Amino acid sequence: MTASDTRERLLDAAERQFSERGYDGASLREITQAAEANLAAVSYHFGSKEDLFVAVVARRVQPINLERLRLLDQAEARAGERPLEVEAIVEAMIAPVLRSGADGPCVLRMVGRANSESAAPTRRVVEGPMREIRARVRRALRRALPHLNERELSYRMHFTMGVVKSVASDQHLLHAISDGQCDPQDLDGTIAQLVPFLAAGMRAPSVERKRRASARSRRS
Repeated sequence: MTASDTRERLLDAAERQFSERGYDGASLREITQAAEANLAAVSYHFGSKEDLFVAVVARRVQPINLERLRLLDQAEARAGERPLEVEAIVEAMIAPVLRSGADGPCVLRMVGRANSESAAPTRRVVEGPMREIRARVRRALRRALPHLNERELSYRMHFTMGVVKSVASDQHLLHAISDGQCDPQDLDGTIAQLVPFLAAGMRAPSVERKRRASARSRRS
């Protein structure tokens, strides 16, 4: 049994624990027991519980982010010197998550639940496995939506991923509210509907500009 085997077993066991019990509820002792390893193995391969959580997320996020980067590369090649279409940026953000099968919803649930319990692990994920794609998307959006400031871009990126988490986790609800007209398994159909919906929200006028204009009007 190699060190690599032990590492993978720890990741598998930790993923089950974090998915089922959340970050706070996951027990390193139970993780190591399930992986047939000892607590020292966690320290050796990862460091701390928080480091283990980041490694679990990174393993699932890496192929998703590689696909996102590929889609952005393609969109930039088509656009040349022009800013990217907002739809192309949104599709790169959301489509790889929805198409990733069990991995995408699993990652979203783990990170979302961890964030509701403790901000530290989520911050590590955003600054670690998500750093490159987050910066790339922000640059593209900044060029495509010059009327928005950095705060508003952050809000809209956050709202977009919140919608994706809901769609990925609650596809059965789509079938129910559509009286069976919408097929939750039709990912291409879902993405085709979701991209223009989210792009319209991204393009919405600047709320902060409107508020400042309104405040100036009241003072005058």
